[in-house]
Amino acid sequence: MTATGVEAASSAWASLSGLPALRDLHVFVDAGSPLGPAGWIAILTIGSTVTASVPRADLVVALTAALTGLTADEATNPEAVLPRMPPVRNILGPAQLYYPGPGFTVSSEPADEASEHELVALAEAVAEDELDESGVHHVESPVFVSRSSTGTVAAAAGYRRWSNEVAHLSVLAHPDHRGRGHGGRAAGLAIRAALDERLLPQWRARPLASQRAALAVGFVRAGAQLSLEPD
Repeated sequence: MTATGVEAASSAWASLSGLPALRDLHVFVDAGSPLGPAGWIAILTIGSTVTASVPRADLVVALTAALTGLTADEATNPEAVLPRMPPVRNILGPAQLYYPGPGFTVSSEPADEASEHELVALAEAVAEDELDESGVHHVESPVFVSRSSTGTVAAAAGYRRWSNEVAHLSVLAHPDHRGRGHGGRAAGLAIRAALDERLLPQWRARPLASQRAALAVGFVRAGAQLSLEPD
């Protein structure tokens, strides 16, 4: 990202976390931190900064020691972090964070929204865990679509408005229409709507296909998240 973009992402996450700013390495106690699930250890990297929340004060020293000396990329890599920490019960992530890159331009295609019936049909075409991963059924914006040559919904995208003026994107493509750019086209319409609202579009991706789609629309990786459930 450009320096301005990194600063925007950093400022947005600091605002969400209730911090004045993100710094090189910062571990703080917050059992209900928005960085991850309640009661979990959550690690966020933006640029070269590493920010982590822990649910209990006794975990601060252990996590600080685990993260000290690691790069931002290593800090959200389970293979690098877990050997330095006490055992954990579950792991969520890592998920990569993407934002508009230098020279990013918005879609000029006419907006097309999905009907409730079309969204139900799309949801029924994918596995439940894939639907949950996409988050499309939780969006607060209109749900924008890209259609196949026959007019059926090939992909849908929308976003949730976070309290820190971020538009958290959700994108889901129909299994029969993947690899043809439909996800990117639907996402472009949602991104344009978010920018019109003066929101910072954010694409969080765990699957490689989602990461590739984020890059394809002109986003660049700015950081990552990793959450760990402590014993």
